[in-house]
Amino acid sequence: MEIVDLLIRVFAGAVIGWFLATTIHELGHVLCGLLHHWKLSMLVIGPFKLYREKPEDKIRFGIEKNPVLWGGVGGTFPASQSEDDVRIWSKILLAGPLTSLIFGVLTVPVCILMRSLIMLMLCLMLFAMGLVTILPMQMKTGLLYNDGTRYMRIRSGGQEAAEETALLLLMEVTLFGDADSTYPEKLIEPLRNSKDPELNYYGCYYAYRNAVREQNPEQIELLLDQMDALKDRVPKIIQDDCRLDA
Repeated sequence: MEIVDLLIRVFAGAVIGWFLATTIHELGHVLCGLLHHWKLSMLVIGPFKLYREKPEDKIRFGIEKNPVLWGGVGGTFPASQSEDDVRIWSKILLAGPLTSLIFGVLTVPVCILMRSLIMLMLCLMLFAMGLVTILPMQMKTGLLYNDGTRYMRIRSGGQEAAEETALLLLMEVTLFGDADSTYPEKLIEPLRNSKDPELNYYGCYYAYRNAVREQNPEQIELLLDQMDALKDRVPKIIQDDCRLDA
């Protein structure tokens, strides 16, 4: 019975520790964005989420149906377009891991004084989450690269920086453009030329959106074929994000 009781306590401590560590990490991203006058787009912790689809919308509470995102998502988007957005975005990327590591350090003396299993689990998970998300690595921890890798890609210049910048600026065209807006080819090109099938898929999607607005049936068919050829290497959540009826 003592072993069973210990296992239950460890499991409960791990669940609570994970929930708190994830919340702290994602709030690090969100609060950094808010401090730069960006607006909350999504905060997902487990199956629960706060979200808004456009900067002018009100924040809503909902249940996240996609379990891929239950590991935590903290996102903000600009309230308006600015030349500083890429620089701000790079800060937001680092804010989550740094917040995890800072809180990990702060919980060490509390853990020692309280001798609490939950605090121990929280401390360990904060350090683990901070390190896994800040250390540059080619392995993906989610849909795209981890926070530290994306930050280094932006700072590196060249093709990688162009890909990361394009993702942000194309999202801004979606947010702030009107019904007749087309996506700049200079932003689509880095994604179309990417060796990453997920980024390549996004490039085809934005080019497809342009072809639809320009009423170019041959280009539409060509891009749909290219996206179909990439499907097996692209997560379903990205395919769902690239709505062909939008």
